[in-house]
Amino acid sequence: MRITDARTGRHSEIRPRRTGLLRVTVDVGERGRPFRLGDLRALLVGDVLARTCETHGLQVLTELAVPNGSDGPDEQLRALRIAADRLGIHPPAHLHARADAQDGPVADLTVTSRPDAEPEPPAALLLLTGPVAEDLPTPALTPEDDPLALRLALLEHAVTTPVRLTAGTLADAAEKLTRWRALVADLASMPSGAPEADMVQASFDGLDEDLDARVALRALDALEARTDLSPGTRFETFVRLDQVLALELGRDIGRGPH
Repeated sequence: MRITDARTGRHSEIRPRRTGLLRVTVDVGERGRPFRLGDLRALLVGDVLARTCETHGLQVLTELAVPNGSDGPDEQLRALRIAADRLGIHPPAHLHARADAQDGPVADLTVTSRPDAEPEPPAALLLLTGPVAEDLPTPALTPEDDPLALRLALLEHAVTTPVRLTAGTLADAAEKLTRWRALVADLASMPSGAPEADMVQASFDGLDEDLDARVALRALDALEARTDLSPGTRFETFVRLDQVLALELGRDIGRGPH
């Protein structure tokens, strides 16, 4: 897997210092302000990274670095954790204040939305996620109806590019999830088949380059129209890609006709 190191601008391979274990720090927040959607996006990128690495047989240990004084029972930190959970983001294994980072194990990669972030030690790779702006009637870390619509809306952009969220953006994402879940539920009743190998390979090739999920999402779009494929193949391809995308595409299986 390779990412663009924010400090050098170069594509760099992610190399774990310890065989079989990748240490990742997600660095979020600034003192004196609430957590923002950009912080949630950084956590999402860390989650996609972990899920992708797991498909390669690599274990990921994720730590959350927060501003000094934010490691206690803080309401804003709890809100961030709740929002992350609603987006299907696996909780980090450890939490530490930013000043304590130098005392802990060396991270192989730092993911952050903070442009001024400087990981310690300097040898660690730095992945800087793009900013998130919102034009919503009720600003919130996650939408009320289907939080995974926000996950999808963020995954539809390269991780380093800016995102502007609107009510229309989230509504379109929610509608797409409804369609995909209904289709997956229908396909689940058909005989099984092998995943479509080229779609799966192309999708994971995209994820291996800057964690770009857009190829996988285009594959899901294509699966809607690929009636030339067997229902079992379409179903297994949806399920295989959702192991990393984590959009709960199988959520409606067994809930009756669609």
